[in-house]
Amino acid sequence: MSAFFSTFTIEFMSMTSQNRMPESYLPESMKLYEKWFLLIVFVLFVTQTAFCQEECELRKENGDLKVYTCLSDTKLKKIKTELVVENTSFEELVKFVNDIDNYVNWQYNTLEAKVLRVNAGSIIYRTVLDAPWPVSNREVITELTSAFDSVKQELIISSHNVEYDYPLDDELVRVPSSDARWQVTSVKGSLKIEYTLNIDPGGVVPSWLVNIAMAEGPYNSFMKLKALLQQKP
Repeated sequence: MSAFFSTFTIEFMSMTSQNRMPESYLPESMKLYEKWFLLIVFVLFVTQTAFCQEECELRKENGDLKVYTCLSDTKLKKIKTELVVENTSFEELVKFVNDIDNYVNWQYNTLEAKVLRVNAGSIIYRTVLDAPWPVSNREVITELTSAFDSVKQELIISSHNVEYDYPLDDELVRVPSSDARWQVTSVKGSLKIEYTLNIDPGGVVPSWLVNIAMAEGPYNSFMKLKALLQQKP
């Protein structure tokens, strides 16, 4: 829409500049039309710019840790988290994230975490997440991968839900969609992390309620991650 709007504006201004008569010959109605058109162009431009700037909303922060909710293609918002972990290497971060059993100690409201299968380049694991009453607890089966680009000095950690032959539990709701990405770069001996998450918790939880509460998980999880990684000797 923005491309169409820009093209239309340029073509209109070009036509009026090439074909317009001296202003003294223009009828008053034509002058008024041009003024109104330019005003509309200005208002639409300002509105469009403001919308782009407000695409993500800062929800929680603590020092360099910032958690945003962002517009997405669905009713559920996307999470974006930015943080810096000091005195930590790429290898240490990957080892920490691959330690699935340890998730109960730092990932928000994680009751269970268990490795189901280890492949050549990935780990498939199952987690059970505590949900506030009266919402049922959630179960997620996830595949985790990581890739390091030595040229860019960039680490990408990805996780997404997968279909897996694991018995269903009537007391749990299996999450139908979850997609997370860590983009990690090195800055003066520390790691700069940008984490994004798109998740549909499934069940009958209203989207507005999910959007209100969804910043809590990443905020608390990454606060604990920073503390655990930075407390090493």
